[in-house]
Amino acid sequence: MGHTKDASSIACAVYAQYGDDATSFNRLLRQRVLPRGGRFDHDTQDTFMYIQRSKNRSVVAYAANLLDAGTRGSVPSGAGRCCVMDPANPVHAYFVILEPSIVEERRKKGATSEISELTFIQRKLAYGCSAKPLTSVKSELTKKDIGPWLKCFDAQAVSYVALPGFPLLLLALPPLGDATEQSVEAEDAGSPECAEGMQQRTADTLVVLLGVVGGVLSVVQRAYVCSIEPKHFYQLPTVRYIELFGVSLETGEDTYEKKLK
Repeated sequence: MGHTKDASSIACAVYAQYGDDATSFNRLLRQRVLPRGGRFDHDTQDTFMYIQRSKNRSVVAYAANLLDAGTRGSVPSGAGRCCVMDPANPVHAYFVILEPSIVEERRKKGATSEISELTFIQRKLAYGCSAKPLTSVKSELTKKDIGPWLKCFDAQAVSYVALPGFPLLLLALPPLGDATEQSVEAEDAGSPECAEGMQQRTADTLVVLLGVVGGVLSVVQRAYVCSIEPKHFYQLPTVRYIELFGVSLETGEDTYEKKLK
């Protein structure tokens, strides 16, 4: 698959390949998402993407802000609930401080958590993320409005400051039906370890990021930013390259792309 100009193009490509059976597509995507909760300290199941950096061990995490689909009230997690993304603030971007020296320094200053909000400059110039709803998209192949299909997944067009010109599509997968569907999903997942994790996730709202990685339509998992640190405090780092890691929607194989700056 070649370059996509925007999130609508990704949505059209997905629809053209997998059709309007939202349940089957939901099931497929859940098989492509790697286990969450243990990728790094303080990982959560609602964290759909994260950035690792050459500067230190700390990561920038991107988690979905979710509302209960029925009450529209805020919820701490999509685990065991049917949720939609908060239209006012769908994505929470923040640092997870994992560098020991920085953790120690923060402890001396009284900080009790390794979660740190991005500063204004970090949001605007380095790690910010914006999302807006995709409500009406006409398929380039069928000329059909796929808005109702997108609505099943509360689709959002996402852009990252760190990834200019790299369109992404964010989907909230609603829980799959009953225990029968869960057991079928577990069988499709392969190994017993994957099956157990899959069976747990079918009752959850699972937020997934889609993009084209290395020319392949993929679930985007994480990025790595290699940068040169400035000599003076008032200067910004110089990015050398960015690596993207994903999983192919079609085959389940790893995908990779390196973007030189």
